[in-house]
Amino acid sequence: MITPTTLHSNRPATQKKAAGWSAMLAGSVAGLALTGFMGFQTFFATPHTAATAASPSRTVQVQTASIAANSSYESVARAAALRHGISPDLFVRQIQQESGFNPNARSSVGAIGIAQFMPGTAAALGVNPYDPNSALDGAARHMADLSRMYGGNYAKALAAYNAGPGNVNAAVNAGGANWLAYTPAETQHYVHTIMG
Repeated sequence: MITPTTLHSNRPATQKKAAGWSAMLAGSVAGLALTGFMGFQTFFATPHTAATAASPSRTVQVQTASIAANSSYESVARAAALRHGISPDLFVRQIQQESGFNPNARSSVGAIGIAQFMPGTAAALGVNPYDPNSALDGAARHMADLSRMYGGNYAKALAAYNAGPGNVNAAVNAGGANWLAYTPAETQHYVHTIMG
């Protein structure tokens, strides 16, 4: 998980906040200078960023802004969830976490579209990641398959969507009932954010 730089613990909270805001402002100004106004708009319009994690099959998602879901895509997501027998509310929260319902989202590791599919995963599922209807249907179908794989345990299915089934299986083998503690902090955050 990408986290803010840890500030010295002996600083008062107001100094920590001021330093954090100053760093964010400086980064934003630098980003604007480097990418121009359109890049600036794209940076802030895309709530999903990703970085390479320990395994090349994983991405680290960080929601940087709370952006209301586009109601038309949200209705498509809900319909796809119902069609594939998964919770529409949890699926909407998942897509909000993945891309903020941005059909043009792209992560730094190459995950694309509203459901943030890696190209190989999209191809294996027969999904066009650039088409929100196809991507949302494919993501709901994939979540239903993962949920069945884990005996209806939706938290494990979410973790597998985020970190890959191999990593979840290793966590279950290492931690048993406490399996989530054996996943990366980013995956724990992902599951907790969506499951509530």
